[in-house]
Amino acid sequence: MEKQFKFIILIYNCLALLQFSSCVGKENQGLPELETEDITTITQTTAISGGKFISDGGTGIIVKGVCWSINPNPTVLSPHSSDGSGTENFVSTLTDLSTGTEYHVRAYAENNEGTSYGDDKTFRTRSSSSTDQIIADHTVVDKFDDIPLYYMNEVKKMWFVPAGESHSLGCVNGLVDLESLYPAYDVGYSYQGTPESYTNSHLRIGRATWGDANHATGWIWGDYGEEDWFETTASVTQTKAGIKYCHDHGLEMSAFGFFWCWDPTFIDAAPYLAATQAYIDYCAANGYGTKIYFETGPVDQVNSSGETGYNKYLEYEAIRNYVKSNPTRILFDFADILSYDDNGSGPNTATWNGHTYPIITTTNNNPPDVGHISYAGQLRIAKAVWWMLARMAGWDGEK
Repeated sequence: MEKQFKFIILIYNCLALLQFSSCVGKENQGLPELETEDITTITQTTAISGGKFISDGGTGIIVKGVCWSINPNPTVLSPHSSDGSGTENFVSTLTDLSTGTEYHVRAYAENNEGTSYGDDKTFRTRSSSSTDQIIADHTVVDKFDDIPLYYMNEVKKMWFVPAGESHSLGCVNGLVDLESLYPAYDVGYSYQGTPESYTNSHLRIGRATWGDANHATGWIWGDYGEEDWFETTASVTQTKAGIKYCHDHGLEMSAFGFFWCWDPTFIDAAPYLAATQAYIDYCAANGYGTKIYFETGPVDQVNSSGETGYNKYLEYEAIRNYVKSNPTRILFDFADILSYDDNGSGPNTATWNGHTYPIITTTNNNPPDVGHISYAGQLRIAKAVWWMLARMAGWDGEK
């Protein structure tokens, strides 16, 4: 009898232990945690978003995707995508949207405990009158103050990176000068250390890249040249690594492009075009929100005369033609902006061997301030930057 009693007690203890283990396991289980990815590739009726997992809650993910609505905090009762299972980060396509409409988007994920949601993000589809092509040239400079308040605020969520050397510093100075004239165009400029983290109070600007052709790690400030953007396979690989690092560490670049230095011996646009397109394709393949823009280069009078100036013009024309061949490509036409004045006159031109081509105007060139251009030239660049970023944010360009 005593042995039977001890055996019963043993069985009871084992069952209690199993029940306790089961309870502990359940206590460690919960809903998934995830973040909503930024909305990109916005058209009149579609957009791209997605999700990034923080935790699966202790059990497997059954289904994941994004949901959207004109009302805040949409759920899976609203239109939504289904993008498979598992905890891999995912990219989602929003479809059947209405033109010119503001939407709310949230990533979602379901496990055995239920469904949870990421943060609520908003965007506006393009209007029926808008075009996909974004070309910031001299025709948009005086349209900077047409940007609606909604898109002004969207730009103030961005980090704009004009990678380069002296000419990119002229761009940064222009943005700071523009704010001093028009406080609504609020910017924050970092110049060393770790770039400023996300804010929605002002446009963040900084000429920072993570690494360059000679450094695999570390923030590089204002010393990014042709050799870093496109001249070698290693430089392209490192630039891609820098884009990934920024994305993975909460410092994703909203707009990233190369502000040309002055390299008079370089007259073939093909390597630049190939590298820049490679960065666009890399961001698209990995679901990064970074928009890569093409750019034409300097037209400073001191450097743009004679045969060299004409050859640079041909190089810039090749860039313009490449961008225009695909309406999804973006161009910041630095050369064209500086070839015209605020009064609408231009382009200013030079001549070599019977060829006439545009160069910087006297007003935009003198007296030189920073980046080999004048205060007036810097302001023109800054106004066009705001226009371009607002278009990137989804503005259709209409008042």
